[in-house]
Amino acid sequence: MIGIGSRSMLFAVSIVVCFLALQCAPESSPKSTAQSTESLEDSLLVKLEFAENFSVYHSGNDTIIQVTDGRQVWNSKVSKAAGKGSIQIPLKDVSCLSTSHLYYFSEIGGLDKVKAVSFAESLQDEEVKTAVKNGSLLNLTSGSSDYDAELVLELQPSVFTTYPFGDDEFERLQRAGIQTIHFTEYLEKDPLGRAEWVKLAGFLLGEEEKAEAYFSQIKESYMLTKLKALTKKSERPSVINANGYANKWTAPSGNSLVAHFIKDAGGCYVFENDTSSGNLTLDFERVYELANSSDYWAGVVFSDSVTLETFVGEEQRLNDTEVMKAGSVFYCNAQEKDYFGKGILQPHLILEDLYQIFYPDSSSYAPHYFERFKQ
Repeated sequence: MIGIGSRSMLFAVSIVVCFLALQCAPESSPKSTAQSTESLEDSLLVKLEFAENFSVYHSGNDTIIQVTDGRQVWNSKVSKAAGKGSIQIPLKDVSCLSTSHLYYFSEIGGLDKVKAVSFAESLQDEEVKTAVKNGSLLNLTSGSSDYDAELVLELQPSVFTTYPFGDDEFERLQRAGIQTIHFTEYLEKDPLGRAEWVKLAGFLLGEEEKAEAYFSQIKESYMLTKLKALTKKSERPSVINANGYANKWTAPSGNSLVAHFIKDAGGCYVFENDTSSGNLTLDFERVYELANSSDYWAGVVFSDSVTLETFVGEEQRLNDTEVMKAGSVFYCNAQEKDYFGKGILQPHLILEDLYQIFYPDSSSYAPHYFERFKQ
């Protein structure tokens, strides 16, 4: 994702803190990624092109969904017949810890299978909002930043999609017979890799063809824009994306989703050559220097009214940089756009937004997520 501005960071952190409070005990003991790769058979059931953190395959008489976070691996056994210790597919229903998980199911016609989701009040898709309003989709975090475990126990979903960090709370759910599957789509570095997790939802719902068709359309559109951008390579504008205040600044590395989006749209991310894992740590002097020499400042914000102060925040010294004086900023206002939800499944639209910012070729283009700041 494009980095979050200082004001929007508070909302994002609150969501992350909720996720950090949860962890599912894996179906089997975590193994090293290397060991798991060696044991993975060639009989893959879901063909993947970009996603690296999940696979579905046969192992003897078993069908396994394998998920990794790069350090650990979790295996879940699935079967078309009911059986203790396995997930019966196609799923009768599912509940989701994350709003982004919901869209993997809803975008292939499975919204009626999703019974509950955290932060339902933040969802902006009209069909989903209708489901919340009529009560067919319940909110797991109503009035609280913590998910309602009692509601999950009451619903008894066939699967509860989760994130692989937190405490031992999920052990109670598993003892009650609720199967859980970690989603680690947020670790995919390629925008198409994140979107390709729709194929896992398709496999779980028995809608593999719908998932394949949906992803193929996204991929085709994304690649067409990427090819357009390749013809502009010599003109690549430079982009800085950083978050912080005073002397505490971070920025996504050159191996991040941010870097992929900017490069694929024909831009030059200022940290593209630093492929460190995790975020980069910067001092303000470095941020100030890059803001003076970059063509654009990028950000994601949560704001009722977007002004230059929205991006500068507490660090007024940034007002003196060339990029801010010129108002050369592009942004996504996540208060109005479902960037952290449906946006994950629409990387082709995000890429087209960025391309039109860098190389506008249509005066009538209507942005989907990102737009240029207008003073």
